[in-house]
This record gives sequence, structure tokens and C-alpha cells, in this order.
Amino acid sequence: MTRVFEALRVLFEQDANHLVAFDQESRYTVSDFQQHLSQALNELQQQPYQSYLLFANNSYHFVVNFFAILLLQKDLVLTANSKTDWLESIRGSFEAIISDSSINKDTHGNHSHCIEVTHFLTAEAPKGKLEIPDHSNSVLQFYTSGSSSQPKAIAKHFSQLMLETSNLEQLFGHSVTGCNFFATVSHHHIYGLIFRLLWPLLHKHPFHTNILLYPEELVAVSEKHSNICLISSPAFLSRHDKNLPDVVLTQCFSSGSLLSAEAAKMSHSQFKLYPVEVYGSTETGGIGYRTQANNNAVWQQFPGVRFVASEAGAMTLHSPYIQQPERLDDKIHQLTEDRFELLGRLDRVVKIEEKRVSLDAVEQALMQSPFVREAKVIVLQQTRTFIGAVIELSEEGLSYLQLHSKRSLNLQLKESLISTFEAVAIPRKWRYFERLPYNSQGKLPTDTLISLF
Repeated sequence: MTRVFEALRVLFEQDANHLVAFDQESRYTVSDFQQHLSQALNELQQQPYQSYLLFANNSYHFVVNFFAILLLQKDLVLTANSKTDWLESIRGSFEAIISDSSINKDTHGNHSHCIEVTHFLTAEAPKGKLEIPDHSNSVLQFYTSGSSSQPKAIAKHFSQLMLETSNLEQLFGHSVTGCNFFATVSHHHIYGLIFRLLWPLLHKHPFHTNILLYPEELVAVSEKHSNICLISSPAFLSRHDKNLPDVVLTQCFSSGSLLSAEAAKMSHSQFKLYPVEVYGSTETGGIGYRTQANNNAVWQQFPGVRFVASEAGAMTLHSPYIQQPERLDDKIHQLTEDRFELLGRLDRVVKIEEKRVSLDAVEQALMQSPFVREAKVIVLQQTRTFIGAVIELSEEGLSYLQLHSKRSLNLQLKESLISTFEAVAIPRKWRYFERLPYNSQGKLPTDTLISLF
């Protein structure tokens, strides 16, 4: 794509009264967006800074500043973590902050210039036509912690995001015609940015400006909107409340981790569809997609994505969404040229007391128990090395725990593993939850799991 802002240019050439974004109080049209973007450009071009950290809970305010920064050929830093210590650790990557009250400006004001995210609303409207360049020289830097707690910088070209956005419209545009987009995930990481903001904005699907945090909120908006496309995660879709009425969705996407078979079936029961699961990461972009209709376990690759086998059974990803090939840590079984199965993680085979243990295999075995809805196991280093298990209990498991002791439940689950695994693979410590403590990105970082023990 040589003219990276072409989709934005086309948007402004279309119906000026088309609805772009909305919430309970406000509605923003194409005309509003164009004017606000012009005002944001006029304000920011007077600033001396080259690199900006952008963080704002309101997705409309966010996207106005997002495009203003890129149109000015400035560099952009995005992070889903706004905690003080985290921002301090990445402070060298930006010169100024554009944010709302969700970032403590008193803490960071001594180090970085802070600009209120709504600065454009009161700015003077510039004279003349909004100029849109053909090319982008901006550096986009995503910060993610992955499976650790340390910041990891991942650079992207804006053209790669635009290509992924365009491919989504080609693949799924017909399924979201007339939809309003709502989201349970943040737009500060790549999945939310592309699926809940860039795709609907640039392809004329109105989006809601605020995140839905609870199932009750989804029920409430469904009473006002008939055609909903929900951008969600397994963490949200697993929270099925039988006391809430069902919601009929037109389309639903899920990413961040794999959706369990039980959660997929619950979603079908509650929403009258199977969510489209997206497999990928910040590093890789989208790799494949599927639904679990008819117990399907096969993934379809996104256009241009291919795998090349490398050492020790690993696959190297070649994709138009990344700058160079990326070695994958997942086991990929290629079925056809564009279809594959996921067989677990390559990096989750560990040695404990000189015995090789597959953490994936232990988790899968635990999930065969009627007491377990989801299981996560980790290696713990205390006076000795052993495995700890974090369990989301099924309704049957919760009932058992209420009627019996935790020790009794521990013994039941250990017994289910003894015939298959050596002693070192049997978890020594157990933690039980009604819901696993996923973060807003649908992740369970290792440091979060360790902190439970």
C-alpha cells in the first residue's frame, strides 16, 4: 500500500454526516472527526516534540490524537499499562504525554510535557483544507510485557496496520454490515487498536467510545442497539451469568488467548453465534482465525501468512504484518497450504528434578476433571522447584469445595493425574477461583500467577 492514508482520505470524501463514534452523551460524524483532526493537527504542530506517549480511555479522543500524530510524521508510543513504575521504566522512549486523568500527570510532569487528550475540542479551527500526506515516516512502538513483567518494545509500520485493517474488511466486512462496534478490550494494544478502532473507523462501522467491563453493560446496550459486533476476549466471554438475559449479537471476535470449548459453547448459547477467534500477538499481528462450530479445531491463515519449518519442530512465521520472519513458540501442525492446528507451546516443557514435564499436558489433564473449567500451572522456585496450579472451578467444582474441604479437592485432582504423570509433575500447591484473574487484555502474565502463591 503506497498511499498509507488512502483509507482516511476516502473516508473524508464520503458522506460528511455518517456516524463515526458515539456514547451516551455524544455522537461524532465524519464532519466532526475531520474538523477535530484538523484542530488537533493545528495544536500539535506547534509543539516541539517528536515522540508522544498516547493514553486515553475514550477511544474517540484517542483516535483523533492518534491520526494527528501520524499525519505530522511524529513518533507514537502505545502501552496498555499506565502504572507509574511501568511508565517510568519506558520514559526514555517518549518526550511528551497526551492523556486523560487515567495517567497521574503530577508524577510524570517533571519528566515529560503533558497535554490533555481533549486539547483539540477548544482549539482554533485552521483555515484551508486538511492536508493528508501519501507516506508515513512515523515510528509506532507498542510496549507489552508478554509472559514476563518487563517492558518489551515492538516496532510496527503504519502501513502494516492499514493492511491488516483492509484484510479484515475484505474477510469479515459482509458479516458486520450495519453493525455498531462495542468492545470489552482496550484500544491501547494492537488487537483492540485494529479491531475496535481502525477497522470500524476507516470502513464506516460506527464504534462506541467506551469499554464494556461487565456482562450487565452488554445487556444494557443490547436493549438500545439491535446490530452489535462485539470485540472481546476469552476473559470476558467466559463470564457467563445465567441470571442475565441472553444477548443476540450479529458478530463477535475474541483474541488474547484461546477460547475454551466450554466458553465457546456458552457464547453460542448466550449470543446465538460462535465467536470468531483470532490467533496472533503484538509481535506477529494476526496469524489465523476460526470458530468452534461443530467442534472445529482448525485455523484458517490470514492472507499472505505462511509457515516455514525450522529446528526442533518450530515454525517460522512469514507475514506481511511483520518486518522480518518471527519464530513461533507454538506447535503448528500444517494441514494444507492455508490451514493449521495448534498443538500447545514449545517453550512449556520444563525440567524438574531432571524430569521433563509438559505444563500444557498437565493443564489439559486437569481440564478433563468435571470440577475444572480452566487450569493454569506454573513452575515455582521456593526452597525447592515444584509446580503450582491455579484453577477456575466449574459449578460442580464450586459445589464440591463448599461441601468438602480444600484438602479433599486437592486430593481429588491429584488422583486424576497420578496414573498419567510422574510425581514431580503433580502440583504441590493449589489455588482455586470462581474466575481466573485475567487482566484487561485477556492475559494471565507469569508474575500475576506467581503472586498468588
